[in-house]
Amino acid sequence: MEIRHLKLIKAASEEGSLTAAGKKLFLTQSALSHQLKEIETEYGVPFFQRIGKKMILTQAGERVLSSAKTILDEIQKTDSELKSFSAGDSGVLRISTECYTCYHWLSKLLKSFHTIFPNVELQIIAEATRKPLPYLLEGKLDVAIVSSSAIGMAERHSLRSTKLFSDELVVVTYKNHRLTKKSSVRAHDFIEETLILYTVQNEDLDVFQYLLNPAGVAPKKVLKLQLTEAIIEMVKAELGITVMAKWAIKPYLKNNQLVIIPFAGTVMKRNWYAATINSHNTPRYIDSFINHLSTKITF
Repeated sequence: MEIRHLKLIKAASEEGSLTAAGKKLFLTQSALSHQLKEIETEYGVPFFQRIGKKMILTQAGERVLSSAKTILDEIQKTDSELKSFSAGDSGVLRISTECYTCYHWLSKLLKSFHTIFPNVELQIIAEATRKPLPYLLEGKLDVAIVSSSAIGMAERHSLRSTKLFSDELVVVTYKNHRLTKKSSVRAHDFIEETLILYTVQNEDLDVFQYLLNPAGVAPKKVLKLQLTEAIIEMVKAELGITVMAKWAIKPYLKNNQLVIIPFAGTVMKRNWYAATINSHNTPRYIDSFINHLSTKITF
């Protein structure tokens, strides 16, 4: 049995005659009559009985109609979805970042984007956080939000990156800490300090990669915690200092217990990008999402 036979059974049951069904399907009455005879001969059962001029489904016809409705509806749904994919208005958008704190501002932008593209399913790929570029290159991610330091030369040819914003890493201390007397902080200022950071390898942390390691400096002690809130509470308890993006620490400065101090020079200033695979077939909603980020992020 073919799709054309299912359409015949459905149209004839709805219209009550082959003539009316033919008009609906843009076929002649004789063509439909031939198709009907073809499948009734194949299965050895009638699908309609004629009562006067009206065609009424038999039990076998009812069974075929039930399947026809399901199959034809699914075909129509698939057709609509494929056309939506082609237009770039529907699909799945998989996102991750190299920094957990990015999710604080990203969630609001995801919500506002969803009102524009309600047929796009947004997925946060949490396991790709910290190392999103390998996931992106393996096709497991659609957009990676990363700082410039994360994009290596070998990856630049495969990726298309769009600048989103610039930020600055700062030192965060308790208000009575000795470093608050300084206008800026240099690498050697960390020698006697307990540095409280996220649970990430030192070589993947900007403060080590671009400041401490090049200067040959090591903090007195390094503590690693997973949560921003936990790090902040440790700093408030005067158990150490931390380094965070200026925008990430901003909500915690309201009670004046904490002080931020900039680094000397520009070594701890960063640019952030939305990276995607460099392709001519990128769905419209991905480009629209990146544009949404670049125009809506404000710190």
